[in-house]
Amino acid sequence: MSKSGLAGATKLFPIIGRPVDEVFSPPAFNSWFENNDLNVRMVAIDITSEDLRLFLNLIQRSKTFLGCSITYPHKQDAFKLVDQKTSRANRLGALNTIRCESDGYLSGDATDGLAMISAIQERGIGVENRTAFVMGAGGGAGQAIVDALCEKGITEIILKEVNPEREKIITTQLSKYWPHIRFTTEEKGADILINATTLGKKPEDILPFTEMHLKEAQIVCDVVTGTKPTALIDLAKRLDKKCVTGDDMGAHQLFPQLKFLGLTKEDLRRE
Repeated sequence: MSKSGLAGATKLFPIIGRPVDEVFSPPAFNSWFENNDLNVRMVAIDITSEDLRLFLNLIQRSKTFLGCSITYPHKQDAFKLVDQKTSRANRLGALNTIRCESDGYLSGDATDGLAMISAIQERGIGVENRTAFVMGAGGGAGQAIVDALCEKGITEIILKEVNPEREKIITTQLSKYWPHIRFTTEEKGADILINATTLGKKPEDILPFTEMHLKEAQIVCDVVTGTKPTALIDLAKRLDKKCVTGDDMGAHQLFPQLKFLGLTKEDLRRE
């Protein structure tokens, strides 16, 4: 391979969205590809919603692409354009990972929630038989996280949404897919607190949870990314709680996506 890391035989796994100026996936992915001697690279590509179909047609027809990673605002639209979806993606009506199949089809999965679960587990907290309180459960990130919590054996989830109609929709939808799990909108303490809203991006934002909620929790999680901890994470650390930041969740996106692509170390050893 050339010193630049790109050559004619290099396969691409780009991340697409609009804007893509602040995505931080490429360095982590490219480091993993290099460390495992894979001639694959991730680049960030800005794609408009109008051009999404054209881009997916390109990767479907080119042998250069292994697929792509998808970020805002294309997750729902991409779901409608792929040929095959995992059951997880079908439950969510959105996806963040596309794999190019050898027969020319495009397959999609939704791994955002699994990234949060992986980050939680890395902190030594199991999900099975625990309770969680998810603020913003009806949003794109919230739905993916809640679904992953259910998949990994959570016992009860407190679902909170600013929009009452969206709260009702997500509760009904989850009850259909996960009838054995208790869903409630009653605000109370839980083992795992997760902020899946944008609260915390601005200094003047209110906290998504009360200090009492934080004191009762075992771990506090936030999807908001940034160079500085959000007020929520800052308070949780002062209370000596285990924490997962939005950047932590982003870092854990690597392996669920690699697994869907068939590029984990276990996959490579089997080849």
